[in-house]
Amino acid sequence: MSFLQGNTALVIGVVLLTLVAIGRALAKEQQLKADLRGALMFLAGWLALRGLGFVLEQINFHGVDKAIRVAWMLSFAFGCVRAFVAVALFGYRRLNVGETPKILRDLLDFVLYVIAAVPILKTQLDVDLTGLLATSAILSVVLGLALQETLGNFFAGLSLQLERPYRAGDWISVGENGEHVGRVVQIAWRATRIVTPRLEETTVPNSVIAKQPLKNFPRGGLPVGIDFEIGIAYAVPPNTVRTEVLAALGEISSVLKSPAPFCRVKEFGESAVIYTIRFFVMDFNDWPSAQDEAYTRLWYRFSRANIEIPYPQRVVHNRTVDTSSEQTHLALLSRLDLFQPFSTEEKADLARAAGERRFGKGEALIREGEQGDTFYVIVSGEVAVARGGTEVARLARGAYLGEMSLLTGDARSATVVATTDVMVLELDRDAFARHFAAHPERAGQMSELLAQRRAQLEAVAAASGAPAPEGTKANEILRRLRSIFRLQH
Repeated sequence: MSFLQGNTALVIGVVLLTLVAIGRALAKEQQLKADLRGALMFLAGWLALRGLGFVLEQINFHGVDKAIRVAWMLSFAFGCVRAFVAVALFGYRRLNVGETPKILRDLLDFVLYVIAAVPILKTQLDVDLTGLLATSAILSVVLGLALQETLGNFFAGLSLQLERPYRAGDWISVGENGEHVGRVVQIAWRATRIVTPRLEETTVPNSVIAKQPLKNFPRGGLPVGIDFEIGIAYAVPPNTVRTEVLAALGEISSVLKSPAPFCRVKEFGESAVIYTIRFFVMDFNDWPSAQDEAYTRLWYRFSRANIEIPYPQRVVHNRTVDTSSEQTHLALLSRLDLFQPFSTEEKADLARAAGERRFGKGEALIREGEQGDTFYVIVSGEVAVARGGTEVARLARGAYLGEMSLLTGDARSATVVATTDVMVLELDRDAFARHFAAHPERAGQMSELLAQRRAQLEAVAAASGAPAPEGTKANEILRRLRSIFRLQH
């Protein structure tokens, strides 16, 4: 210990204090700044106590000067330890590209503090810590029993640090059923703190994590896979289900194209065919919103495609025919100028053939440039019509769309997107084919009305500055209509 009291140690201590102060001022990493701050405080305390001890020695203030000497020796030793640990852990972080666990920093500090303090206390105060520990066996047993749970968490934390199943910043799930799901923010002596997707901070004891199944979601920019299951009626072909599911997932921006999503048959259940659906997102934070959007889009798609998600087949459902919907359909069709030449019975036949379809907000009913064989009448909600990327109109209840593609075979001239949840009546080409077969004279009348409709659309497009659909005369529309529905001239 004579070295610590010499001028050489004083010079080394002043140089080290200066280097630590400069290093902390230049450091950009917050953790390094915090570690160096501890070293700086110890070394500054050492310098102050060393000066105070020198003054007390000069005035022969016995007793107190010895305590001051022990204090500045411990401060010097602890400052050196703290500076060494700060630099060592900084290098560790650079090599491992990750945050240093708090439990590792605390353990290193504690062990090195003890190693530095033992010789100082033994030489300066004649304190033999080894003898003290040997005579406190009974006290150790009592404390061990009292702190059994705490010690269990401590050693569990050490084992977790050795195995490194997760680190700060990782998303983990703890427990058979994922009782604790969140992002790790700190691994401490007793417990691990995680922040849940609801931004709630949860403290999970390390012993619990060590005993429970642990799931670590991908890190470092790797995709995160999301699985869920859904039951579909036996009457629906599996290939139809796959087509609708993959089309819905393809419309979700956060769902990755690679790895590609998939839909597979898992089993034949009691009342439904069970499908497993998997898709990938880039960040675990995207999981809740992506799954919500997937469920939402699937509901609307299944509804439009008449794909049933069945109830358990143990209950008999008695259903009565709802005639009010047919009356509503008839009332809507009766208001359309396109069907003015039709008799009430003819309109009623079309109303019975119409099916209700639902579209969610943001879904496209039709897309510009695609072929189409459906005709829609809006029952509720609102849609936006765009041509060439420019919105030209908003349509609501009673408006209709898609008639030109259905009756003439033209490609869709606009994109129509639901701005709210929308319900529409859908009439397909078969419904019109049956009607023209019974009433071929209606073809000429509808051709005149379609030509007028096309002229109105040109005027709307010109007023908005959007590209206008190509004009078509009534006789050309009639020719195409007869060709599609195979009508005699």
